[in-house]
Amino acid sequence: MRLKDKVVLIGGAGSNMSRATALLFAQEGAKIVLAARTTEKMEETAERIRDNGGRVLTHQTDLTDPAQIDTLVDAAVAEFGGIDSLIHAAGGYFSTEHDIVNMEPAYWDGALQNNLQTLFNPVRRLVPILEARGGGCLITISAGERVRQDANSAYAVAKAGMVAAAKNLAKELYDKNIRVHALSPGIIWDPLPEGQIAPVAAQLERLGNPIDVAYAALWLCSDEAAWVTGLELTIDGGDSLFIDSPVRRAFLA
Repeated sequence: MRLKDKVVLIGGAGSNMSRATALLFAQEGAKIVLAARTTEKMEETAERIRDNGGRVLTHQTDLTDPAQIDTLVDAAVAEFGGIDSLIHAAGGYFSTEHDIVNMEPAYWDGALQNNLQTLFNPVRRLVPILEARGGGCLITISAGERVRQDANSAYAVAKAGMVAAAKNLAKELYDKNIRVHALSPGIIWDPLPEGQIAPVAAQLERLGNPIDVAYAALWLCSDEAAWVTGLELTIDGGDSLFIDSPVRRAFLA
């Protein structure tokens, strides 16, 4: 129960890393608020939380729309009394198929909007809420350096911007006792298993799993990391060091 009575908002709640994080945080005693544009995967996650006795609120929200953010935050505060942490899991636009000459300006703008505007809007609204609770934690899920280098330039710029924003905000929000971090996962190949969330195999030579990211977020949102801020934590089994993994190479073949 490392997050007992904490309220955690997960923006961009889908079926991969955000689902693992929501399920793990609920297991650890948090009350969960899920927000996403599309509801099907979000509601599936909520159902799993409720089946395990957890408390969860779902809210269909476009994080690029400040008015919808206001409605979301008001609903969360009304339901749970406040918010202690944000997991920003929105994004997308990963692709290796675009080159800068043929990339449409709309694609570039969309990558920035879906990765960066969806971070700016909720953070701007949540800072006073977290400050009123005595502080809290903001986490954005970016991407590992190797993933950014393998992807198109729009995605790389957006994900690098999330890391830069986290480090800058960590300094800005220090006096409010709000910790800010960026998680930078590699490619997460392994599917999320059914049932309770538990650590996966304790070895480097394997596929990445959404649970790897969830446990990193858990530590950073817990009081165990109360003196840690401005961290970019890479979760990629060493891929950013250009380690050759036979398991991961075979999976891509």
